[in-house]
Formats: sequence, structure tokens, C-alpha cells
Amino acid sequence: MESYDHRLAQDALRQTLRQSMLDAAARILQQDGIAGLTVRKVAEAVNVSTTLLYSCFGGKDGLADALYQQGFRLFYDAYLALGEQQAEVAPGLDRLRWYAMHYRRFAHEQSAYYQIMFGDAMPRFTPGEEASQLAWHSFTPLVTEFAAAMTLGQIPQGSASTAARQLWAAMHGVVSLELKGFYLRDTDAAKLYDGAVEAVLHYLQTAQEA
Repeated sequence: MESYDHRLAQDALRQTLRQSMLDAAARILQQDGIAGLTVRKVAEAVNVSTTLLYSCFGGKDGLADALYQQGFRLFYDAYLALGEQQAEVAPGLDRLRWYAMHYRRFAHEQSAYYQIMFGDAMPRFTPGEEASQLAWHSFTPLVTEFAAAMTLGQIPQGSASTAARQLWAAMHGVVSLELKGFYLRDTDAAKLYDGAVEAVLHYLQTAQEA
């Protein structure tokens, strides 16, 4: 007869409840905005007490930090999950364009998390050191892609990290405006996004030639 580990079962249940609370918080934020995201509302959404939620997260700030980290994990995992598709795209500029397409898709599919990660969904929230390190780690694939483009000679040798930050700034700028409703048609937003990506890649290709 197999032994039953009560502690492991409790830990598994706690992790399941914690994830349910995170998912509920993301849904509430998506539907009702930051004003509607309260500890009580999240607890009610998963039918638990506010005491249990405080026990899992330490309050609203802890919940915000967990949502922030969850968003970047989803972003990183979504990229890794596209491994087979990625392998079909040649390294270098084409792979960077492919990455940019993935970035915009994620922002749309996970818009609640995206607004926590990069937007102003929680204006008073400041991520902790662990959360900040996780955020940058999720962009290491982009740095790797730039390093490959430089090795291939498609972009002059330089700092792959700096190049990644420059492209991210352009991608984030257009996507943020799009999610806030500044563009009435998706086609307009898509054209502007693609144009911004191409402008940065062109700059990086030619900046050291001047």
C-alpha cells in the first residue's frame, strides 16, 4: 500500500489555489481595470477567504508582484513553445522580424498581463529585485537573436543587449498605443508596428556605416 504524504498534498493544493487566484486577478483586471482589482473580489472569484489570499500573497502588493512575474513567465514560455516554428525561420534579420511578430501577438492574447508587465495597470506598484531580474531574463532570446545577426554580418558588431533594448522600445511604444485604443483599425496598427520594427533594424544595419 502506497503511503500518503499529507504535506505534499497540501503544497499541491496551495499551488493550485494560488494559480487560480492569479488567473482570477488577471481576468478582473482585464474586465474592470485596476479600480476593480481588490483582494476581496479576487477571493470571491475563487470562493476562498481573504485571509487565505493574504496568506498566499501577503496582500495586494504581493499579488501585484506575483502577477508581474507570471506575465513574464508566460511571455518567455510562449516564445519557447514556438520552437519548431522558430527553427523554420532563418537566423538573423528574418528571425528578429519573427520575434517582433510574436511580441505583438502575445500583447494581444495576454493583454491583461501585458498591461501589468509594461503598462500602467498598477501605477503604484514597483517590482522587487527578483521580479525585475525575471523580466529582463525573458528578453534573453531577443538578445541571442541580435547576437546571431551580428555574427552573420547582417548587423554590425556591437552590443546585442543595447540593440535588443532599442527594438523593444519601438515594439512596446506602438503596442502600448494600440492597446490603449489610439488606432481605430488593426491594419493601421499593424502597418505602423511593422514600420517601426523595420526602422530600428535599418538604423542598426546602417548606424556604423555613417
